[in-house]
Amino acid sequence: MIKAAKAYVRYMDKTSRVVGRFAMYLIFVMMAILLLETVARIIFNRSQIWTVEMAQFFMAAYYLLGGGYTLIIGGHVRMDLFYQKWSAKKKALADVITFFITLIYMVVLLYGGIKGLLYSIKYNQVSYSSWAPPVTPIKIIMLIGITLMLLQTISELIKDLAIARGEEIT
Repeated sequence: MIKAAKAYVRYMDKTSRVVGRFAMYLIFVMMAILLLETVARIIFNRSQIWTVEMAQFFMAAYYLLGGGYTLIIGGHVRMDLFYQKWSAKKKALADVITFFITLIYMVVLLYGGIKGLLYSIKYNQVSYSSWAPPVTPIKIIMLIGITLMLLQTISELIKDLAIARGEEIT
């Protein structure tokens, strides 16, 4: 495997691990927001208009920023009925074939994300709730997450190609 490919895989894997580990902790922020709302509503009888929507923003950041890390650890859903019994080489070949479907999906997501972000910036888009926060910050985070997942998908392709050829990538 060429040095540039190895360097790309090392860099993307490290980046996805760092971002994924950061994203893991966003679940606790989301839980704290929802706990605050519960306490405010039950104990003080004062419901907040921003808490549920803010929790949704954190949840979106959580799963989009964690996508690349989930790829590394093999946490995405797959049909394991046959796959689990295959050799590493056969698994890698199957992953190379399905890469192209994933690539199309990720490119469509990226295109939609870019269009959505540009619209949000152009029209100063806000959420359609009574709180009405601007949605541009979460759209930026979503676009970052989609981009990182696309780049990690390419890293996984390089690793699968190396395995299929019987080479070491690390």
